[in-house]
Amino acid sequence: MRAALKNDYYVIKISFEGQGDAAKSERWFTQMFITEVKKQLAMSAISKELLNAWSAPFIASDKDGFGESLIRLGERITELCAGSDRELILFIDEVDEISNNELFLSFLEMLRRKYLSASEGDDCTFKSVVLAGVYDIKNIQVKMRPNKEHQYNSPWYVPIRSANRGRRLALRRRRIKMAGSPYDITADFDVDMSFHTGEIETMLKEYRRDHGFDFDTAWFADQIYAYTSGYPFLVSRLCWLIDVKVSREPGFESKEAAWSQDGFQRAVKLILNEQNTLFDDLNKKLDYDKKLKDLVYRIVVCRENIPFNLNDNLVKFGTMFGWFKSLKGKTVISNRIFETIICDELLQERTTSRIYKEGDLEKFQLKSSTELDMDKIIERFAAHYQSIYADRTSDFLENEARMIFLTFLKPIINGSGNYYMESESFDKTRTDIVVDYGGHQYVIEAKIWHGESYEQAGREQLCGYLKRYDLPVGWLISFCFNKEKKKHIGTHEIQFDGKIIRETVV
Repeated sequence: MRAALKNDYYVIKISFEGQGDAAKSERWFTQMFITEVKKQLAMSAISKELLNAWSAPFIASDKDGFGESLIRLGERITELCAGSDRELILFIDEVDEISNNELFLSFLEMLRRKYLSASEGDDCTFKSVVLAGVYDIKNIQVKMRPNKEHQYNSPWYVPIRSANRGRRLALRRRRIKMAGSPYDITADFDVDMSFHTGEIETMLKEYRRDHGFDFDTAWFADQIYAYTSGYPFLVSRLCWLIDVKVSREPGFESKEAAWSQDGFQRAVKLILNEQNTLFDDLNKKLDYDKKLKDLVYRIVVCRENIPFNLNDNLVKFGTMFGWFKSLKGKTVISNRIFETIICDELLQERTTSRIYKEGDLEKFQLKSSTELDMDKIIERFAAHYQSIYADRTSDFLENEARMIFLTFLKPIINGSGNYYMESESFDKTRTDIVVDYGGHQYVIEAKIWHGESYEQAGREQLCGYLKRYDLPVGWLISFCFNKEKKKHIGTHEIQFDGKIIRETVV
């Protein structure tokens, strides 16, 4: 990108790599910035007089208060941009390494104020500021304005658009997460930053053409969108993992082999098990914000109908970070990957529970290296469930039942498989769980028993998912809290609309 711009602009690139803890003095910070910019401009065609004026030492007093050096730096930026024969673009790399530094945040605020003044004709500043090496620009936004209303607009939250933006975003090796231009900072910033299926397929077709081998771009676009809802970092990361990591693993060992259904599932497994700032940030916020964690628990575990209302500060906060979205007016987790990360965080607290330990003890009897024995898994789960939770109240179990099953399942598939819950089935009474393991898929519907008439609706829904995934067999776990429970308990198999459904009532 820098090479494409250098003929029309003076492009300045500075990096804060390794300097996150060093920038403690305001005077040090401003002098460092001036020095780095000077190095960049010395190799350009900018006038020597302007460059000398830029790098002249400050006449500063030891009595200068906080902010004085930044004010003077702002004046230098004005003089530089006003006197230059070309507009200037500033790239700042490795932003995450210094994003907790108060001086850096004050510097960004200063640049923002300068743009606002420039838009009124009262100042002159950089044409664009590009922040690179930042996983989520909204983290910077919150830190810059911790006690103010957070808006999606700002000089740091505008996409760079180009014909090849998708492919460059998805397949570049550097993690340039977001670029910002100070040229659209209207109060109502309403640009959808997510990729849609068609955009994902377009970049995949470009990749396929560039690499000279064939794969089903439509299938991959649908699957990538299904797992990410178009969240830019997740889209780019999945593509990168397939292209770079999966293609080098045993069993694939080429890019062409990696762009397969097995390769995609491997990439999903890799992204769910890696540590990155995006997931770490989500988990930390859940750990530190009890109200947010309680809301997530109500959405994920209790399946409560939380209205999607952006006047609710928690809903607004989660939506700003891309964790929540509206589904038919309800607040739900925005994509499968976030849902799984959140569930894993909630399940982590249950690893000392007896049901988890039972699953861990029996896991090698319930699977092979390539397949799960789902019939046996549900049989053993039912036995342990009856033993461990027989004396629990129905109020507790109605909320916890599905998470109890996932707690048992987690150590069995851990390391080789993954799971997600279908958002379209989110309600308080039933949830469809899809498990991917060894190239096989298993669909399990977990529901609360509400009598025979309700069973029909559950079978129809499960059958619909089996048709979608082209699977012959599905499993139905019914949690029964009826006073005459014993006559319902057990497992039976039915043929329903051409599919086999194995139902277990516990």
